[in-house]
Amino acid sequence: MDPFTYFLPAAFNQKKLLKNIPSEPQYGLSLEKTEVWQGILLDTFDEKMLGSNNMLFQVGERLLCFDLQSGQLIEQASPETWSFSFDLPDGPVTSILKGISSLRAFLPVAKVELYLQHGTLLDDERKTRARLHHLTISRGGKTVGVGSAQYLRGYDQAHADLCQSLEKLGAVSRGDVGQVYEFLKIKREKYISKPVVRLNPDAPVKESAQTIINAFLKIARRNEKGIIADYDTEFLHDYRVGLRKVRSVLSLFKGVYSPEDTDRLKQDFASLMQKTNSLRDLDVYLLNKKQYFELVPEDTHEGLEILFHYFAGERRKEQKLVSQIIKNKTYLKEIDRLQKLFAEGAALIAGPKAEEKSIAFACRLVHKRYGKVCSIARGIDEKTEDEAIHQLRINCKKLRYLIEFFAPIFPENEIKTLIKSLKALQDNLGNFNDYSVQQTFLRQVLSEKMGGFGGTELKVAESVGALTAMLNRLQQKERRQVMKNFALFDNSETRATLAKLFNTKESVHENNRLLQ
Repeated sequence: MDPFTYFLPAAFNQKKLLKNIPSEPQYGLSLEKTEVWQGILLDTFDEKMLGSNNMLFQVGERLLCFDLQSGQLIEQASPETWSFSFDLPDGPVTSILKGISSLRAFLPVAKVELYLQHGTLLDDERKTRARLHHLTISRGGKTVGVGSAQYLRGYDQAHADLCQSLEKLGAVSRGDVGQVYEFLKIKREKYISKPVVRLNPDAPVKESAQTIINAFLKIARRNEKGIIADYDTEFLHDYRVGLRKVRSVLSLFKGVYSPEDTDRLKQDFASLMQKTNSLRDLDVYLLNKKQYFELVPEDTHEGLEILFHYFAGERRKEQKLVSQIIKNKTYLKEIDRLQKLFAEGAALIAGPKAEEKSIAFACRLVHKRYGKVCSIARGIDEKTEDEAIHQLRINCKKLRYLIEFFAPIFPENEIKTLIKSLKALQDNLGNFNDYSVQQTFLRQVLSEKMGGFGGTELKVAESVGALTAMLNRLQQKERRQVMKNFALFDNSETRATLAKLFNTKESVHENNRLLQ
C-alpha cells in the first residue's frame, strides 16, 4: 500500500490528531522531535525542484529533500556552499538532483525554519500499527507541514484511521510544493524558457509576429541578471535563444515588415548577440570537457588539461566583459528601445504581407520551406560537399522554427508528431555542424593562440591534433547518418501530416513547384 502523503496548511497538533482517531483500540502516538533548524529552501531558476514536486533544504552541512509524491524524506551531508549537483559528494540527495538538473545552479529561494517529527502510532499493547513522518516549515509567522503516514503490513485499519485523522486536521492528500509556496508567501517569478504564445489563426500575421517577438524578448530579458551574476551557463543560452528566435521571425516572416525595417532590426539583434558569441563558445567547450577527454588517448590528457585551463581563464575574461556590457547604459537603452518598439508596434512600417491571415501565411511558408528541405536533401550523396549538409541544417532549423512559431493555431498532438519526426534529422545535422565548428576553433587555437601556453606548446599541439582527428571521425559518422534520418522524416506519414495541417491551395501549389 502506498504511503499517505499530505500538505497541512497549519501547525501540527498532536492532541487534535489523537482526538480524531477512533477510540478502539486505544491508540497512542509516540513522537520524536528534532530541534528547530535554520534552513534555506533551494531551487533552480526554472523551478525544476518545484516541477518535480520536491523540496530541497540546506541546513548547515546537510541537505534535506522531501518528495511530496512519495512521501520520502532523504538526507545527506553536503558542503554549505555549492551550486551544481556535480559539486556534491555522492549520496541519495545528489542522485535525485542529478536526475532533476545537471546544468542549472540550485539557488536560494527563501530562508525558513524547520523541524522534523518521527512518530509511531501505538495500540493499547504498545505495538506499532503505523508510522508518521512530518516536516514543519515556518516563515514570517506562517507555519505549514508536509508529511507521510506509512502503512505497516497487516494493519490496514490503523493506517486508514491515521490518514482520516490527518484529513480532519486539514491535511490535503497528494499536496504539491506550489501550495507550500503560496501559504508561506514565497514569491515566485515563474519562468518558462519556451513561452506559451496564444495566436488567433484569423488575425493579421503582423499581430502574430508582434506577439511572438514580444514573448521571446521577455525571455531574453529575464536572463540578464543571471548572466551578470554568472549563476550558470543556461542564462546566457536562453538569452541567446530568445534573441535568435526574434531574428528568425524577422527573417522568415518575409513581407510582414518593410525591407528597410527588417534589415535594420535583423542587424540590431545580430549586434546584441555578437557580443556574447565568444562567451557561449567557451561555455560549450567547457561543458563538453569530460567528453573530449574520453575521446583522446590518455597520454594526451596533460596537454588537454593545459588547454582547458586556458579556456577557463579566457571564459572569466569574457564573462566579465559581457557582464559589463549588459549593465552598461548603452545596452540597456538599446534593448529597452527594441522592446518598446515591438510592444507598441505602430512605429514599424507594414510590408505587403502584413494583413494576410496568420493561418494562410503559416501554411504557405511551411510548405515552401518543407519543399526546400526536400529539394536539398534529395540531392545529397556521398560525394556532396559539406556546404550542402550545412544548408540542409539551416533550412531544417528554419522549418522547425516556423512550425513552432505557428504551433498554437494547429492541433497540438499532430504538431508534436511532426516536430518529433524532424528532431532526429536536426540532432544529426546539429552534431555534424558542432563537430565542424569545433575543429575550426581548435585549428584557430593552433594558429593564433599558441603564444599563451608558456613552454607547453608541444603538449597542447599534440592534444589538439588528437582531438581534432577524433572530431573529424565523429563528423564523418554523422554525415553518413544524414540520408538515413532524412528518409525517416521524408515519408508518407510526414507528408500526410503536413498536407493535413498546412493544406491551402496556394501552399500546395508552391510546394509541388519546388519539388518538381
